[in-house]
Amino acid sequence: MADKSWMLHPLAIRHARECIVIIKRDFDVTLKMSDPDFLEQLHEKAALGASRDLGKAYAKLVADAGVGKLVQALGSAPARPVVAAR
Repeated sequence: MADKSWMLHPLAIRHARECIVIIKRDFDVTLKMSDPDFLEQLHEKAALGASRDLGKAYAKLVADAGVGKLVQALGSAPARPVVAAR
């Protein structure tokens, strides 16, 4: 189970919501903080680098929640297989 202690920080919640809005706008995907894979999905979208706004909001989330807490939460998720594109 992923560590959800970052959700106790009001600013982290605000930036997570901002990320959700940006992802909905830019990718037409609806994320929910209650989803067990929320951080993983958010990280995947932010890692794409397609949205500067998302990158900024995600960086603020990491800063407010604490890098260690988010990395720990990401690290506790089961590994997903990587499929090479042809």
